[in-house]
Amino acid sequence: MAVPRWLTIFTPTYNRADLLPRLFRSIQQQARPGDHVEWLIIDDGSSDHTSDVLAGFAAERPDLVRHLRVANGGKHRAINRAAQLARGDWILIVDSDDLLAAGALEHIRSLLEAAHGDARIGMLRGLRSFPESGHATRFNVPQNPGSHAAWVSSQAGFDTAELLRKSALQAHPFPEHAGERFMAESWLWHDLDKTHLTQFVDRAWVECFYQPDGLSAQSGAARSGSPLGAMDVYMAMYQSTARWPVRARAAVNWWRYWFHARSRKVAVAAGRVPGLFAPAGWLLSRADRRITGA
Repeated sequence: MAVPRWLTIFTPTYNRADLLPRLFRSIQQQARPGDHVEWLIIDDGSSDHTSDVLAGFAAERPDLVRHLRVANGGKHRAINRAAQLARGDWILIVDSDDLLAAGALEHIRSLLEAAHGDARIGMLRGLRSFPESGHATRFNVPQNPGSHAAWVSSQAGFDTAELLRKSALQAHPFPEHAGERFMAESWLWHDLDKTHLTQFVDRAWVECFYQPDGLSAQSGAARSGSPLGAMDVYMAMYQSTARWPVRARAAVNWWRYWFHARSRKVAVAAGRVPGLFAPAGWLLSRADRRITGA
């Protein structure tokens, strides 16, 4: 049975120079020289001293650290780039404000031999722990391995740790719209359902520390500012095999960002969802503009 030779830990980062050292320490403690683990960092056009910090990491652990600076384009573009650059057959996404949980790499290695040999599996989905709040989560899925759509139909979704087969990630690149710098990762999970299964793992691989200026905190404004990407996300959700209430919410939100796109005089892509959801979407778009003043 073929086994993966390399594992890539991938971190997209933007202006997180002061947080990256703690992530580096958490990775280097688990990734020993000769382990065939790499840490690939894409600096998404940071304006702080991220470049100097990453150069220092690479000098200290040239066997582990690879980094690249690109023009600011958003996390989804960075993931597309990582799918082409990664040495690993599997890619673990760890955000720059998080930590690798103790024992995560050893646990992941214990799972990969079987998962790598099962071509149906495109993603292993682990948990994130939340040390600051103590909040704990567990998966409730009807079958395992299964689909993202089945998971979000069985319980409210929550942030997870994703380990992706590189070939699957390459087969499902995020759409990239000119002038937009945000697309929610849920687009990828729904698109991946078309060709692969997801194995759900009740083990924390990442310790999560949300930042006030992070994507999670700013997701509403980010979606409004990138309406075509938001429409892609909700179209993927609407066209999925999720339960009808999930798909109906997606339909409303598709229209919500259709109105945002129209207000920005952005050409709207074809493939509308039924117009009966448009009034609710319009009301949400109006509420968004009252909040942001846009």
